[in-house]
Amino acid sequence: MNDELSTLIREGRIAEALARVRLTGEGPREALETLERVRLLLRMRRGDEALQTAKARREQIAELFDAAELERALADLASERFEAWLEHPVVGAEAWVQKGLLDVAEGRLEEARDAFAEAARRDRQHWRAWTNLGHAELELGNLEAAEAAYAAAEKVNENYPEVYQGQAALAKRRGRIDRMVRLLKKAQRMRLRPREEQVPGAVLPPRRARLGSLFSWRNRWWVWIALLLLAYWWVNR
Repeated sequence: MNDELSTLIREGRIAEALARVRLTGEGPREALETLERVRLLLRMRRGDEALQTAKARREQIAELFDAAELERALADLASERFEAWLEHPVVGAEAWVQKGLLDVAEGRLEEARDAFAEAARRDRQHWRAWTNLGHAELELGNLEAAEAAYAAAEKVNENYPEVYQGQAALAKRRGRIDRMVRLLKKAQRMRLRPREEQVPGAVLPPRRARLGSLFSWRNRWWVWIALLLLAYWWVNR
């Protein structure tokens, strides 16, 4: 394993390391895929599944990290005990998210904003970190920063409903009520999806057409049918 790849792994840039290994065909691909799976489950708030995955693939993880330590970290995070793991290269991002949520609950908005920003820095794919950063910036009155954070969240996971909820609140703050309503409806539709469909790249089932949309002015087929029926009646009356 070359020095550049070792640096990426040591800094917790697991996705970048995995992309490099897939490109070159050289390196601990299975171990990195396991670690990225663990991080995906953490982003999805499935801490118990992340721990079970780490236990099941202990030998792979041991190629790169202390497997027992990672299991202890995941067990602590599942119980929201994050303090000891803020600097951990694999789970540090989730630990910072948990810290930020505690800061919000205790009214420390600026500290929460900084915690979410640190989480996003450690894991650029952590959509909950970006979304919560947007919420914090919005509460602090930093509308441009909130917009940028929500955009980053949507970029890494277009299927996460809370992104659109936050964007709706931002639109309301700016007086764009029509956009707010559209975003709220989108967030509500997303929340009705199973959790498995609220992840990046999920293939969503096609939306069923509503009766109202079938007979809207955008779908004018029914007008032509009505006219043809009227013409037929007129000719044969």
